[in-house]
Amino acid sequence: MGLFSGSFYSENLKMNTYLRIIFPDESNDVTPAVIGEPSLLYLLHGLSGNSEEWIRFSKLEYYAKKYNLIMILPEVSRSFYCDYPGGQRFFTYVADELPELAASWLKLPKERSKTFIAGESMGGYGAVKIGLRRQERFGAIASLSGVLDYASLCRSVMSGTWTDMNAGELIALHGPSGIPGPEDLPLHLVREAASCPDRPRLIQLCGTEDFLYENNQTFRRAAESAGYGHTYVEGPGEHAWPYWDIAIQQAIRFFLNLEPLSNPIY
Repeated sequence: MGLFSGSFYSENLKMNTYLRIIFPDESNDVTPAVIGEPSLLYLLHGLSGNSEEWIRFSKLEYYAKKYNLIMILPEVSRSFYCDYPGGQRFFTYVADELPELAASWLKLPKERSKTFIAGESMGGYGAVKIGLRRQERFGAIASLSGVLDYASLCRSVMSGTWTDMNAGELIALHGPSGIPGPEDLPLHLVREAASCPDRPRLIQLCGTEDFLYENNQTFRRAAESAGYGHTYVEGPGEHAWPYWDIAIQQAIRFFLNLEPLSNPIY
């Protein structure tokens, strides 16, 4: 397995940022489920994590080899994959700069149908937002316990009822109200994208004991009402890695048109 880690200067972030890339390779310890040219997955981290968390807390390297996936894992701090007004542009970095740089450095799949984006928690939010705003780049999207009713979470932060963030963080991102505009709201984006005939395939996964379960139900109802045609999967699990390690396998199988979704390796 090829696992490469390093830093480089991002023009949009105006600083060096860390990046991890996983390449599948042939070996005797894994029987591949998919052969041929690999697909490409951008995999996004959560609010309190970084690009290392997927490697530390899941069997990601095994899945990359099993399913023949190149995986790119960026870092965005606590930005919610947003562009700060007049400051660092984390959305633009992940959505535009990173894919262009990675393609110039590496031999990557160019087909939209083989390019995917996924993430957990804040990363699930980022995957949906980036995937729906850059539909020409991504063939499929997966949200794992994503913050998909983002405005509701922001209101909880601003009122002091959710304390994992503070109001100042959201004010820096979205102005004095701390409430984002429509371009940063998955509920708005999924309704808008539902009318696009070539919209990305979308899977939403959430644990039934997750504190964001009702947040996810709001998005599920919006997507279904709009006629997006997305796939929804739930199962026992909290907002934690034991659930996400199963859910990412289901997401990968969805990306690659493999069944069943509910058949994890572990």
